[in-house]
Amino acid sequence: MRDGPLAICYGTRPQVIKASMLIEASAQRWALVTVDTGQHYDYALNEVFYEQLGVRKPDHFLEVGSAAHAVQTAHVLTRAAAVFEEAKPRAVVVIGDTNSTLGCALAAVQMHIPMVHVEAGLRSNDRAMAEEINRRVVDSVADLLCAPSESASAQLELEHQWGTVENTGDIAHDVLKRNLSRAIAPADVEGWPLKAGEAFAIATLHRAELTGSAESLAAMMGALRALPLPVVLPAHPRVRDALAKLGIASGGMLHIMSPLGYFEMIGAIRDAAIVITDSGGVQREAYWMGTRCITIRTETEWHETVALGANTLVSPRRAGEELVPAVKRRLASGAAWDNGAYGAGDAAVRITDAIAAMELGV
Repeated sequence: MRDGPLAICYGTRPQVIKASMLIEASAQRWALVTVDTGQHYDYALNEVFYEQLGVRKPDHFLEVGSAAHAVQTAHVLTRAAAVFEEAKPRAVVVIGDTNSTLGCALAAVQMHIPMVHVEAGLRSNDRAMAEEINRRVVDSVADLLCAPSESASAQLELEHQWGTVENTGDIAHDVLKRNLSRAIAPADVEGWPLKAGEAFAIATLHRAELTGSAESLAAMMGALRALPLPVVLPAHPRVRDALAKLGIASGGMLHIMSPLGYFEMIGAIRDAAIVITDSGGVQREAYWMGTRCITIRTETEWHETVALGANTLVSPRRAGEELVPAVKRRLASGAAWDNGAYGAGDAAVRITDAIAAMELGV
């Protein structure tokens, strides 16, 4: 193992959230070099999370921005490689399944730097998802695979991955556990469209299956408008642009607003009657906080949320017909389940312990 700093790489809002705890825990053991690829470059999608969670300014900001998958991944790879060449890190840590994850992982492996994958072993078995391809490729070349659950760990063992597998739990749970007391109630959020105490659904949509097709997006918005309670949709800039092109704006039961910060979002999830999402992070936050969830996907890599009764899947292609009855069924159902499938909220310590053990060869 090299003697240089530990490199921690991220580039999207969920990764900044998870990196907050990982950077803190790692800084107690090693010198660090932090790399933000800039995959999410809008302030509300990135910098606000630095401020709220106390994440230190990154040592390197790669400014890759938005682009087609191949172009974006290539930019991440080449720019990360330049950073690694200068910093000579002892190991590179990547998080999740984005193009930032893949690009930084490949740069490390090609330079023969030990690579650690946080959130290893997740599988949706949906080959059409770029994230599924990314996570499988990264797992296949990682030296240390930090799985967030027993089933993810078992999946890696089943695949006979060459890296060392550790069930560390989910670091997103660490972040929520620390910060839930700082959640901001929806009525205190600037621009919140509803009255205090009014029941609502919170929705988040960003995946191409919904937002990349005008027909699918229009059908989804129609379904949201038809729900039996108000729906608040904090929309990514790309989604807002797609809605504007379709002439879709707030009206009736649908309230479109700007993206929320972390404290505002967890407050909204906590207080919502139901969550409607295609985000892996939001699925788990709803699961941990006891809020019913419907995920607009045919498969989820977070299988436990469905198996334990916290989450229901609705196909994006059938959301226009199936979302309203699915929401009505969930609202009529109970909201109690075992929320311990992803560890006890001590994943950051377990991950750094696993990295230290890798260095020692134990």
